[in-house]
Amino acid sequence: MNGALKKSLGLFFTPEFEKATVVLTLICVSAIIGLFVYLMQSTGRRHFRLWAVAFLFYAVYLAASIGFQVTPYNAFVATWLSSAIGISAVFMFWGDFSLVEQPRSGRELGLAVVVMGAWCYVGAIWLRELSWLMLPVSVLLGGSRIYAGILHMRTRDRNQGTNLLTAAFILWGLHAFTFPCLQPWPGVLAVAHLTSSVLALMIAIGMIVEEECRVSEEKYRSLLDASPMAVFMVDLWTLRILDSNKAAQRLTKLDADALSGRNIRDLCPDLHSEGNNLLDHRAMISAVFKPFNEFHIARADGVTVLCEGDAHLAQWHKRPVLQISIREMDKDHKIGQLVRRAEKLSSLGQLIAGVAHELNNPLAVVVGYAQIMTRQGIADERVRGNIQKILHESERAAKIVRDLLSFARPCEPQMTVADINRLVSNVLEIREADLRAQGVRLVRNLAPNLPKTKADLIQIEQVLTNLITNAVHAMTSHAGTRVLTVSTEENGFRICITVADTGPGIPHEIASKIFDPFFTTKPPGKGTGLGLSISNTIMQEHRGRIWVQSEPGSGARFYVELPIVACEEEAEPVAPAVEHAPTEAGGQVRRLLVVDDEPGIRDVLQEVLGASGYRVDTASNGTEAVDRIKSGRYDVIISDLCMPEMDGEKLYEVVRDTDPHLAKRIVFVTGDTVSPKSRNFLDASGNRWLSKPFNVSDVEEVVATLLKQDPLTALTEASHHPSGPTRRYHPSSS
Repeated sequence: MNGALKKSLGLFFTPEFEKATVVLTLICVSAIIGLFVYLMQSTGRRHFRLWAVAFLFYAVYLAASIGFQVTPYNAFVATWLSSAIGISAVFMFWGDFSLVEQPRSGRELGLAVVVMGAWCYVGAIWLRELSWLMLPVSVLLGGSRIYAGILHMRTRDRNQGTNLLTAAFILWGLHAFTFPCLQPWPGVLAVAHLTSSVLALMIAIGMIVEEECRVSEEKYRSLLDASPMAVFMVDLWTLRILDSNKAAQRLTKLDADALSGRNIRDLCPDLHSEGNNLLDHRAMISAVFKPFNEFHIARADGVTVLCEGDAHLAQWHKRPVLQISIREMDKDHKIGQLVRRAEKLSSLGQLIAGVAHELNNPLAVVVGYAQIMTRQGIADERVRGNIQKILHESERAAKIVRDLLSFARPCEPQMTVADINRLVSNVLEIREADLRAQGVRLVRNLAPNLPKTKADLIQIEQVLTNLITNAVHAMTSHAGTRVLTVSTEENGFRICITVADTGPGIPHEIASKIFDPFFTTKPPGKGTGLGLSISNTIMQEHRGRIWVQSEPGSGARFYVELPIVACEEEAEPVAPAVEHAPTEAGGQVRRLLVVDDEPGIRDVLQEVLGASGYRVDTASNGTEAVDRIKSGRYDVIISDLCMPEMDGEKLYEVVRDTDPHLAKRIVFVTGDTVSPKSRNFLDASGNRWLSKPFNVSDVEEVVATLLKQDPLTALTEASHHPSGPTRRYHPSSS
């Protein structure tokens, strides 16, 4: 039966067909040899050279088997065929050892080749059966192929090329085990050669793909390691580190193996998460790893370093991951960052100052007319209520503009003798009714016999107002007990003011940002985010400091420290009783000149002062004002500082040269009282001034005061009190 089957297969698979399959296999194996030679030269890896020799001997076996198919059994040919297979297996094994970096010596390799050749020669003579002779060498060859596939799978990064190469090696190894059994079956042997061709092509393709992946991986790795920043590839779900570069290993003092699989939260103690899903992880990462944010990285040696960085989504081995880039903050980098931020804030300050100054003019008109209308007896309650709303909102807008100007151009404090306890008591008395309305219980702990110091009373009042306003706002959104505690104490050479509340406290992640400009936790329309920033600037100008201590859920305690400066008691100026004097003793109406380039402001001042009984003329700039002064006598001049053609400063100089007493009766009205140029001029002149938007009552008061005083008296008093009773600051809140 076997003879009949062999005869049938022989009719279908002719010797020419078998030769063709062997030739095809030989071509495929030659391609593998050439590929291994190329890889050997391009990479310098020893296992490629050994594998190239292994497949070269396998090619020798294929070439010899072509002639052997038509030759009767020959011991020499059988020795040659079996030796080629055996030596191929030996070189394959030696390449495997080199792949896992356990190379064998050349002497061992030579000895193994000699032993294999001797055994094949003896076997060819004594066995005289090719199938039995090929059995051990085929098993050896198959074992070497399978071992190469397993090592490839374990030692190489997994990719499509590696998977294909591993499968081809293992399948060829299994296929080699069957070769001795197929020797008596010519037709089946032809199919086996075709299978060998397919497997050879799989090895060639897998090797090409793997090499391309290797080159791509090396480029990726070189770019990653060339980055000066520490880079971590982090799994989105588990937050475990999948990959890292050398900078990351230097930063953490851990090698790549120790970093791989470690949770990123173990390295960054600032990462806090209340959930374990993808969205919680993204929110946690975004809150810490963002531009201009500082965080800490814990090294393996126990040292914690201050760092900055960012995070974004990236593709890593065809899977989405978080790529976190971190840079250690050194002193030079910190200084450079501060310089850049200062430059940005300077540019922002110039822009804000310009915009705020331009807004002050229309706001002054709106506020002025709203104040005028509130003086009129309006019977309609709804109309009167609407006017009050207009006045309130316009004053609120004016306050925001003043905050912006204070932030953009902080002014130097004007130091006077300060009784801190008295100042605190005055602020609390003003806010006491508001505190009761908000359901806040006030506790005062003012230290007795607190020494006096020097400070700008208005600016310190602004700081306290900011802190109290913020504390009340925090407690109104808190369901617990509302208690505001204000304390003072002497601490060495400093006076400390404490403002404590029982609100929800300040979260740790924002505690370091509350003094940053424009940072606020209040909803839109409830705060500008400048109050604490301005307060911090004020304390720095006073050579003091302000800081906060807070725990979430336990309220916040703000501390304000002022240095104790030795000072002498100063007699408090007594403001003279102000009486409106629209006429002189002879009954002549007092004449006033209003100089401003804004028609709306001229109209407001003309209506207010005209209603008080004065004769009011107007001018749109300094040049026009000089012409009017030449043509008539004026008792008081109210002038803007910034005007076209001739500004207020130039007008003052012209009037001073011709009439020094009248020059001292110029009241300046300006929307820019914080710029160094304006403040220097106002302080040097000693004249009264009002900031826009002004209160119409203040305008009436300062005019009446100047008209009641004798010119000489007014000159002397103005020199002692440059800013006069109309020096106005407006506390702001964040």
